[in-house]
Amino acid sequence: MYRLLVTVLLMVISYSSTAIVIRHDVSPEQYLVEKKPPYLVYMPHEGQGTLIAPNWVLTVAHVIFYDYKGKYLTIGDKEYAIESVIIHPEYRKLDKTVLAKGTKMVMDFQYANQDIALVKLATPVNDVTPIALYPSNDELGQEVMAYGRGATGNGLNGAIYESKKQQVLRKLTNKIDEVKAQWLSITFDQNEQATLLEGIDGSGDSGGPVVVKKDHRTYLAGMFAWDYVEGPLEEFVAGQYGNKSYQVRVSSYLDWISQIIKTN
Repeated sequence: MYRLLVTVLLMVISYSSTAIVIRHDVSPEQYLVEKKPPYLVYMPHEGQGTLIAPNWVLTVAHVIFYDYKGKYLTIGDKEYAIESVIIHPEYRKLDKTVLAKGTKMVMDFQYANQDIALVKLATPVNDVTPIALYPSNDELGQEVMAYGRGATGNGLNGAIYESKKQQVLRKLTNKIDEVKAQWLSITFDQNEQATLLEGIDGSGDSGGPVVVKKDHRTYLAGMFAWDYVEGPLEEFVAGQYGNKSYQVRVSSYLDWISQIIKTN
């Protein structure tokens, strides 16, 4: 039973569930990223973050696996030491005790969670421009582009978990089809409903930036976080058409982010 719960945990939280899974009818090469966005940061263990200020990287709390103080992040062509990590005070880890209560309890837990963290760098980044945070609450219906380097697969067959070891950076497009208090949601559509590079996030992608373009400027609107599941957890198949995932809604945390930066 314990091993089953661990497996389900890996499926439900996107750092270990699926990854950027692509359309079956589009060449995989079109999803590859030739040049990593300069604001995209790879976290020390797994997952990603985004440079939002010279001294600050924003990420999801569940990719902070241990004390990262003194670890280094590569930004641009340089390495920067981590001075501290500040996790939202209302973040809670999803563990086996929650998983044992079934799908509804797990989904309710995820909806209520505050899965966000700030990483302070010991020295400022001067040669990379931080991305702006999306300042509005009109995300619904907007097309986004997002990045991840986890596992891959296609919407017909789902994700191939073992492929995450390749750590190949890919991009996807999708549309925000649901907005909740602290979450944005995308669905893996197909046929005429799908965007050109339709995809969905997952394993190894957590914290990956979900960006929008407005008035010729790129904004960070969200960060990959978790998969929505219906039915028994143990029967969930990641990365198939029709699946839905949730991203941290950055606009709902603007005050918290501003307060942390000002007081640190």
